[in-house]
Amino acid sequence: MQYKDILLFLDDGNSNAVRIEAVLSLAKAQGARVTGVTLSAIRPENEIVSAVNVLNDMSKQAAIERTRHFIERAEMAGVSARSHIIAGVEDIAVRKMAQYARNYDLVVLRQTNPGRDNADLVSAVAEQVVLHSGRPVFLMPYIGAHRIPLRKAAIAWDGTPAATRAIHNAIPLLTGLETVMVLIIEASGKTAKGELLADDLCEHLGNHGINATVNRRQKAGIDVPDIILNEVVDNDLDLLVMGGYGTPSLQQKIFGGVTRTILSSMVVPVLMSH
Repeated sequence: MQYKDILLFLDDGNSNAVRIEAVLSLAKAQGARVTGVTLSAIRPENEIVSAVNVLNDMSKQAAIERTRHFIERAEMAGVSARSHIIAGVEDIAVRKMAQYARNYDLVVLRQTNPGRDNADLVSAVAEQVVLHSGRPVFLMPYIGAHRIPLRKAAIAWDGTPAATRAIHNAIPLLTGLETVMVLIIEASGKTAKGELLADDLCEHLGNHGINATVNRRQKAGIDVPDIILNEVVDNDLDLLVMGGYGTPSLQQKIFGGVTRTILSSMVVPVLMSH
């Protein structure tokens, strides 16, 4: 089992180049094609232009330049690649992005940098793709570790369908790693949800050649995201696998508390499925 078709979101952030190189390395290991996709709605950073048509033209040209650079890097790396620019104003383009992502094995996005002008747009892309594409999303930090090939991973296991989907979608990444930790966070005096299935999960992963072990941690008044992030740092992990949770409202989808906190504080890539 391998990823054969990877979708990489390109934006105008400083982490773009590092993310491209990491994904091209992953694609070579998986024997995959990579499609670089960007939005013409991404506005140039710090540009003050009053004429809307001029700003639109600048944005379209910047999108063309991003995809051109991506194709050049892919050709140099010897990776099969193509590019695509999604047109439309921000809200329409974001919805189109989620739809476009449905025909890929893996979608690679980046964590939102709150200091950038495009922070709201990048955040909207992530939420829409995770919640509406039906595909696994590999979110990379805008700063921090991008270690490809991966060596060590943790699975935030709570027995839910979302976590189960994330694990099975992550099998191509987990296969062959040095360490795979199944992290269970137990409330004091209570059996964690899915606890009875943890050993079965490890056995199942073993059938895929993945040597996974269970790591139990007591909640003890500590917030769940903090426990997860501490385990990532303390064990020098390269990847976190977890379910993505959303609660519907009238016109929007909002990430659940644990998911939102992890994504705002992540220091390693997170593979997430909803």
